[in-house]
Amino acid sequence: MFRPSEKDFGTSKEFFKGFDPGNFSFAHNFRRHGGMKYYVLWLLSQKNLRGSEIIETVQRQTMGWWRPSPGTIYPLLNTLLKDGLVKKEHDLRYSLTPAGAEEIGLKPGETKTSSTENWDIDKILTEIEGYISYLEDEQGNLKDHRERIMELTERLSKLKLE
Repeated sequence: MFRPSEKDFGTSKEFFKGFDPGNFSFAHNFRRHGGMKYYVLWLLSQKNLRGSEIIETVQRQTMGWWRPSPGTIYPLLNTLLKDGLVKKEHDLRYSLTPAGAEEIGLKPGETKTSSTENWDIDKILTEIEGYISYLEDEQGNLKDHRERIMELTERLSKLKLE
């Protein structure tokens, strides 16, 4: 049986120190290994957010699977402030600085790009196909949403395709 070694992952033993696959906690390991820093910087590259909005965004993007605590987000934001990667605006929202943009690999001027910017019809249809596939997987949970799905179906059928 093949068992990958640390060489196969290009990592060191330090990365896996204290990692117990029998008691895996994604959120804990994500924070511990710095993932939350880059996730928050990426969120702020999309738009300025308050700490509470970051918490809500993470919860929404993980479909309720994970809601980071204020004890995770606000100390992280303070560290990012001290490191000059973000700044706090007068409306209490945090914004990405040029150094923060560079930290996540954005070019100058790319700090405020939207994930929906430059979308074309093909990208939108690909997204819709993905959501339809998800709904097909969740057919048993759709009966409470029947009316809304029927309304969307009707709207799509009325699109002029000429």
